Amino acid sequence: MKNLLTRVLVAIFFVPLLLLLSFLGKFYFFSFIELLIFLGLLEFSKIAKKSGAEIPVAFLIGIGLLVGLFSFFSGEKNLLGLLFLAFLLVGFYQLFRAEVEKIGLNIAFFICGIVYVSFFFSYLILIRQLPLSLGIEYKIGGLWIIFILVCVWLCDTLAYFIGVSLGKNKLLPKVSPKKSLEGAIGGVLGAILGAFLSYYLFLNFISIFHLLIISLIIGTFGQIGDFVESSFKRGAGLKESSFIIPGHGGILDRFDSLLFVSPLVYYYIKFIIYR
Repeated sequence: MKNLLTRVLVAIFFVPLLLLLSFLGKFYFFSFIELLIFLGLLEFSKIAKKSGAEIPVAFLIGIGLLVGLFSFFSGEKNLLGLLFLAFLLVGFYQLFRAEVEKIGLNIAFFICGIVYVSFFFSYLILIRQLPLSLGIEYKIGGLWIIFILVCVWLCDTLAYFIGVSLGKNKLLPKVSPKKSLEGAIGGVLGAILGAFLSYYLFLNFISIFHLLIISLIIGTFGQIGDFVESSFKRGAGLKESSFIIPGHGGILDRFDSLLFVSPLVYYYIKFIIYR
């Protein structure tokens, strides 16, 4: 109960702030995502170290922040080239600095960190800036971000409470012992509820059919993202990625679902809704 109270109090402060930043967009939202990338990569480097990898943290963070910067100023067109450059540079670095037995592991963790943290967070920037390339009203990008956040939050909330009260069948006990099938179903229902609320409150100019499809994507892959992040921590012998957010753990703990769904939602919006 004490931990739950802490989580609620932190949410009361941060939720309005995050919604405001999402609506404002521009450098406000960009700066916030860059901060998440910076903190998330620090946490991921800790996971990598605990897993036996040796990666250049400053270089990892530098490339990661560049991914966010490129996303904001030039969209997705240069991101693949940046990833390729990062692979070449870190490979060259590891050949001269690392033990031969660890080169593959080090490169794998480095590239995984760039993609999992920097690229996936940067898709939120791409979604927020998407109206500029589509020629539609800029605030619509903010409404899409808020819609995603609402679905993710309701997914997490219903998954937690239904899992605690009704959960009997464990889903992946080796990865996350407390997660249940009942909780996962509750999470999907929470995301669907988020779609209906968003439609009636601020997204009624988008077909409810599309919103429901996206909510199913969020409810399903968001929970998969939760399991993936848990597997990273379990492999490294960590309970939390950090303790930077009271009651919530680290940046990767709090935003693991959002990381996984942001690329999928971006491409659905871009190629299905605004094709």
